[in-house]
Amino acid sequence: MVTVEMRSVNQRYSDFHIRLPREYSFLEEAVRRVAASKVRRGRVEISVTIEDFREKARTVKIDWGLLKGFDQAISQIAQRLELEPTNRVDFLLSLPGVLEPVAVDEQDEQLLKSLVEAAAQEAVDALVEMRRSEGERLTAAFLDHLAFLETSLEEIRALAERLPEEARDRLEVRIAELTGDLPIDPSRLAAEAAIIAERANIDEELVRLASHLAEFRSTLGKDEPMGRKLDFLIQEMNREVNTIGSKSNNTAVSRWVVEAKTVVEKLREQVQNVE
Repeated sequence: MVTVEMRSVNQRYSDFHIRLPREYSFLEEAVRRVAASKVRRGRVEISVTIEDFREKARTVKIDWGLLKGFDQAISQIAQRLELEPTNRVDFLLSLPGVLEPVAVDEQDEQLLKSLVEAAAQEAVDALVEMRRSEGERLTAAFLDHLAFLETSLEEIRALAERLPEEARDRLEVRIAELTGDLPIDPSRLAAEAAIIAERANIDEELVRLASHLAEFRSTLGKDEPMGRKLDFLIQEMNREVNTIGSKSNNTAVSRWVVEAKTVVEKLREQVQNVE
């Protein structure tokens, strides 16, 4: 009887951990190949149990070259230390690597390999189906988060139109407080106000953020591995939101930045479950 069990946990890259009885280690590559054909991301723990062939694990392979090497080394040691030779067969056979159990003979090896591959294929298909169901639930959560960001982004666009003017007004008030009745060069004031207004302009960040949101939504509709791309898009979203927060001195925009960063962080955590 051959049983293969697979389960996966969150991870950015593919990582397969396969547990096999030592005498069947030659099957590891076949199991890994089947799993890798369907799973491209995540830590996958694979357990292989083989019972039908245990009765045939009676043959023992002798490594004659290693055995002879051990024997010669012991003889040299006895000669160098002037020790009496002893019957050391039992000792030699207990040395690591001299005796190796043979789980199956060559005739049965291909049969066992085909059974393990079939069981591994069934296990990975079940794993993929489970991940597909989980993906549907994640997609619904992603769409909710995107809807919030897209809707609130339109509100921020309306606020953004007033940010440069607000920055100029704050500059003028501040200068008036500092200078009092002293004369001020209007052209110099206008130049400084223009610089401040440009620094407060977040139009480019809003355009890029909207583009990332649209690309994220478009990617969700594709039937292909998308985890790494979504992860990259989230990094870019986070970058734009942080820039908006650093450039804006508006209370409403600052509140939105906090909420947006919270939503983007939720997206980042959930994307770790996506292949």
